[in-house]
Amino acid sequence: MKNSYEDALAYFQVPFAHPGGKQLTSELFINEDITSETTILDAGCGTGSTSYLLSDLYHAKIEAIDKHSEMVQAATRRARKLAKPFRVSLGNVEKLSFSDQQFDFILSESVTAFTNVENTLKEFTRVLKDKGKLYLIEMTKEASLTSEMEDEMKGFYQLEKVLSEKDWTSALDRAGFKKVEVLKASTIAEMIAEGVKMGDDSSHQHIKLLNEDLSQVLIDHYQLNLQLSNHLGYRVIRAMKNDAHS
Repeated sequence: MKNSYEDALAYFQVPFAHPGGKQLTSELFINEDITSETTILDAGCGTGSTSYLLSDLYHAKIEAIDKHSEMVQAATRRARKLAKPFRVSLGNVEKLSFSDQQFDFILSESVTAFTNVENTLKEFTRVLKDKGKLYLIEMTKEASLTSEMEDEMKGFYQLEKVLSEKDWTSALDRAGFKKVEVLKASTIAEMIAEGVKMGDDSSHQHIKLLNEDLSQVLIDHYQLNLQLSNHLGYRVIRAMKNDAHS
């Protein structure tokens, strides 16, 4: 069985693999009113770096889920380092085990694009409280991405499709979100020019070559992103379940 990009992230325990890395994550909730009673879902938590950061910053009630067992094990080890550990479980964002209207916030960092987007967004809507908010950091195709480039992306990352900004906002609207805002937008080329990280380990030169096959997956990932840097980007999107004035 061919190793996936997710397998490589799990094996090398890559933290903050999404565009913008730790710095972007730490800035997301600056203007939100978060207390120790606030409930947050880290949807597709990876190795638990984001949950650990948010727990450390806000001491909120955090649930972290991921469908990759090695990721869950790594996140659980990280949670144990905290005086108030976040909860980690094995789960699929397309079919969440949580009850309706359970969370004040959901954060999904470079996860939703790798799923059936329609199913995942409907689940996010279901488990968010009224006036709850969803934050997405997601890969986005630019207008210049050709069908051949898109096919290459879909093949490498095992994607159903690559969404444009308009595709993302339309999908959120169909899922029932009432207010959708694009907070940040950038191509990968612009990120590189500005010195913004493509993740917290965006150079294959620092990968410990403990597994040649999985190392090659990450090398291919970085090279593909550089090759398509003018045609791919990311968006930071905030969406509300209901309008704050409703």
